[in-house]
Parts: sequence; C-alpha cells; structure tokens
Amino acid sequence: MHILLVNDDGPPSRRLSPYVRPLVNALQVAGHLVSVAIPAASRSWIGKAHIIEAPLKATYVPPDAFQNDGTWDETYNPPTLLQDRKVDPEWVVITNGTPASCVQLGLYNLFADRPPVDLVISGPNHGRNASTIYNLSSGTVGGALEAATCGKRGIAISFGSKDEQPMDIIQAAARLAVRIVDHLYKNWDERVELYNLNIPMREDVETRPVLYTRTLPYYWARGYLYAEVAGDNLKVHAAVSTNGTTGPDQGGRTVSNGISGVTNGVKATTNGVNPSSHFRERNFKWAAELTDMKKALQASEEGTDAHAVLNGCTSVTPLCANFWYVPGLEGPLQL
Repeated sequence: MHILLVNDDGPPSRRLSPYVRPLVNALQVAGHLVSVAIPAASRSWIGKAHIIEAPLKATYVPPDAFQNDGTWDETYNPPTLLQDRKVDPEWVVITNGTPASCVQLGLYNLFADRPPVDLVISGPNHGRNASTIYNLSSGTVGGALEAATCGKRGIAISFGSKDEQPMDIIQAAARLAVRIVDHLYKNWDERVELYNLNIPMREDVETRPVLYTRTLPYYWARGYLYAEVAGDNLKVHAAVSTNGTTGPDQGGRTVSNGISGVTNGVKATTNGVNPSSHFRERNFKWAAELTDMKKALQASEEGTDAHAVLNGCTSVTPLCANFWYVPGLEGPLQL
C-alpha cells in the first residue's frame, strides 16, 4: 500500500514531534511505501487551513539528516545506491506548509514518480485529539479531513501523551497503529470518510481493547484560549524562522512561526503602542487554560473517544467529512 503521511507537529523533534519517525519506520517494516510531506514548523490547532498568501517551498530531506531539535543537517550526504534510497526515501518538508497543504502537494505534486496514493495518514499527533473541540481545531484531524475532500481515505492518529515516553512504549503504540490501519483499510466501511484514532501511551497498549467510539461533545464556557498582555510588559518579539532561529530568512524577508514574508496585517509595537497609529490597541497572546476541559474529559461517559483513551483503551471514531444539515428545516423561510 502507498501511504501519504502528513502531520501538524513538523519535522522530527524530541520536544514537538517525537512520534513521527517511529510510526514511519513501523509502516515501512510492515511493507508499505510511505511518502512523507510535513510542515516545516508546528501547525497545531490550525484545522484544515491553507495559508493562501504564503508561498510554499518543498525541501527533500533524507530522514537520517534530521536532528533532535527539528532541524536537519544540510551537509548530510544521502546514500548513493538507488536501492538504499528506495528503502528509506526522502521526506518533503514544506516551508509555510499546513497539514492540509501537505496533503494537497503530496497527492498531486510531490511524488509523481511513485504509484497513486492509497491512504492518507495524518499524525501521529503529540497528544490526544478527543472531543469536538479538539477534532474541529486539530491540524492532525484536519489533514485527514483534507484527504477526504480529495476523495482519498484518511486516518488521523494521535498518541495520547505530551509527556516524554520511553522508546519501547512509542514503538508499541506505532505497531498497534499499523495493525489498526491495516484492518481499517481492508475492512473500510463505505459510510466512513475518515477515522480518528487515539492511542494511549502505556506498556500494555497492544493488549488493551480497541473500541469504536463517538466524539464527546464539548463547548467553551468562557474565553480559555487567549490572555491580554499588559502594555508595559509587551516586548517586541524577534521573528522566528522555520528551523527555530530568529531573524530574516535568506531572502531578507521576516519569518514568523515558519511563515515567510507574511505579516497578516500585524504591525510591530513597542510597549503595546504602535508608533504609526493613534488608535487604541490591545494585545493578546495564546494562553490556553484547559483545566475545565480536562475535568470534562475525565468525567466523559462510556462510549466516547475521551472516555476510551483516558481509561487505557484505543479509540477509533468513524467520521464524515461534512457539516451535515438539520433534517426537517426545508422549503421557504417565512419572515
């Protein structure tokens, strides 16, 4: 089977993306051809977004050139033998990429010398993606959703822990993921457009139940995601490049969070004041406070994705790739 694998955590990294290489290795050991297209920087919480004003650049990187911090060694010399390169083909890193754009390029542009893609895997995410809030926000689920909108089968995979895990647990989760992927692909329910998998990180994960689940409904009760930054405490932030460094990119353009040459209308400020504007301004930063959500997940009822994974079981949630209409509201609207 030819599998296109994308993610939202970016290149292999001990801190942000520790699970992608072990899963790719496990898929290859199982005999699958794996083509990898991943964003150059973390794209968590981005859903199925495309950054339409940002140019995309694809860099073909030998997997052994990646380092533990998400960068890669530009001086690495890949194997010269064609057979070696077929066994461990180059990964493609997309500057300004999102999971959705990686799916688009991976399906239609990057791997023309390879057979058609049979399945898109998005992940494995570093942490859980259970409940409606996570599913509708997740770049991992967004990658599988993009696959479905391209007429391909998609599976989102999340390894349910952000804590550092020993390699034997990571490899066990990867082996189980491959077994589930093979089963779902061979027994695909035609009503399903994508599956969302959540695998707990524990030593006995391969012997624990694997359960079909439904998505836990969850809604924000108040503003949990952003905090206001006091003007006196606001500092001008240096631009961040796709490899985690600061400053301009090679073309002299500013680079922010892996997006080159795009400001999205945001102007630099000093102490919270934009010197070129007399309008009142307020500043906010990402400051997700998820304590209430975690309590709700802990209290989730049996049969939901959250309940399954938090109780040590693997959750398999079948999904459709649409916002379905409400039946019964039809015909003219009388005002």
